[in-house]
Amino acid sequence: MLIFVLVLIAVAAAVQYWSLAHALDGVEHHYAPDRKLAEPGERFFLVNTVTNRTFRFVPFVEVTQLLPEPMEVEGSPNLSASPSGTGKNLRYSLYLMPRQTWQQALPVSIGKRGRYTFTSATLQGGGFLGTGELVAYSDQFEEVVVLPAPCTAVGLENTLGGFLGDRSVDRFILEDPVLTLGFREYTGREPMKSISWTQSARSGQLMVKKYDYTLELTATVLLNVECDRTEGWEERLEACFSLARTVCETLEEKRIPYRFVTNAGAAGAISLWSQVSDGMGAGHLSTILEGLGRATYEPLRPFAHTLEQCARHAEQGRTHILITPRRDARWQQSLSRLEQLSGARALILTAEEAMTL
Repeated sequence: MLIFVLVLIAVAAAVQYWSLAHALDGVEHHYAPDRKLAEPGERFFLVNTVTNRTFRFVPFVEVTQLLPEPMEVEGSPNLSASPSGTGKNLRYSLYLMPRQTWQQALPVSIGKRGRYTFTSATLQGGGFLGTGELVAYSDQFEEVVVLPAPCTAVGLENTLGGFLGDRSVDRFILEDPVLTLGFREYTGREPMKSISWTQSARSGQLMVKKYDYTLELTATVLLNVECDRTEGWEERLEACFSLARTVCETLEEKRIPYRFVTNAGAAGAISLWSQVSDGMGAGHLSTILEGLGRATYEPLRPFAHTLEQCARHAEQGRTHILITPRRDARWQQSLSRLEQLSGARALILTAEEAMTL
């Protein structure tokens, strides 16, 4: 009898040792948000998938996933503060039958604009006897970008509508659609696509087409994040991002092609976001909105340099809408030069003044 018990103990110990050593063999974990862009406070789902790719029963798997601090999770999941202080841990445990896939769609939301990443999860597996543990790591990189909320300043829509309406009238008065339709000399500030090579060959100098300006109202949205770090500066910058979103959406509604230029950096952006060429439509707007969600508080360059760059490529009649935390004398001279070269005064929207509209 004693020998039988000893053999049983030895077998159990061997099975425990083997099962613990191979507790997570064939167990895979994947996680991802169900969307890449989200509105502030909008409900979306964090999808977790755990798969057992073996033909054996897995009695115990515990998953600990690091979530961004601002993320809110619906229901009553097992949440705890991360020891690193960089977020909070979501913990859940399960068992897996042979070849089983377990999936959970966790309803979550984030109320603050920004770029949020999901970079790691820890898997713990137990042995056959329920004692001991084996730890493995599930390293992935997923992200979700929360967009800025639209600006709700009273009167902003009227201000934009009035300004754009005035610009359209100015173009009609200054550029008669019948009498002035034709060609003129190239000044170096027009886009290459407007050059008429036939007329240029006839006249011996570069000539550009003159269009019906009442049908070609175009705009450039300029966003500045350079500001003094005085009290409330972060709130002013967030207000600028919201203003930029509302301005771009207004231009979309009015079917006005627009360019977007900024001195703001974009966290995690691979492509160059600081300049988005003229365009319209859902894809064009989505590119700008994603950049606004990723935008950082640190300027890539002084705003005066951004204005000078725009002035070097200024086009007569182009509308400029400038969004800035405050008016600043440091870039006023550069703005005046841009206005002179484009032949029109810019609309300046500040974070402080917008809230009084």
